[in-house]
Amino acid sequence: MTGTGARGTDGRAVRRVGVALSVTALLGAGACSPSEQPESSSTSPSVTGSASAAPDTSAAQAAKSVLEKGIVNMESLSDGDGGLQKQFGNTLASVPEDVLSVSFAFTCTGGAEVALTFRLAGKEVASAAGTHVCDGSTIFQRSIDTPGSGPLGFSAVATGAESGGYAYAYYSEKKQLP
Repeated sequence: MTGTGARGTDGRAVRRVGVALSVTALLGAGACSPSEQPESSSTSPSVTGSASAAPDTSAAQAAKSVLEKGIVNMESLSDGDGGLQKQFGNTLASVPEDVLSVSFAFTCTGGAEVALTFRLAGKEVASAAGTHVCDGSTIFQRSIDTPGSGPLGFSAVATGAESGGYAYAYYSEKKQLP
């Protein structure tokens, strides 16, 4: 995973960013624009929020920094970040054939609670679903077995505060030996 745009912050700084964002209560921050999306992924079309609010890139960068510091020595398949909204998601276009399982990591700031669901090749992966509190310092992580290839995606629904940012990444966890 590259450090592009991420600032070196410690956990206290990330929490301060989360608190500051909660106070400002920016509503409807925009998701990643198409130019910010990795080439191998596509954004789920189910995004709602106010179109007039400017994206909060500092909160997204703070969340991305938490992932970069918390997940090391893993091959990133795709990643992204954006402003927290009521609904958002992403789909990895296809899992490489030699990848047997993918580790999905997610974190967010702003105090909301986010419910995450996953789909692999069009089928729900109920065992990976869960919720995460956007405290700006912890990482939600799930291992998803990926027999065969196909798209792997997540959908998120945020409740509570709508300020803050999020970051996610798909990592190659287990690979088939040649």
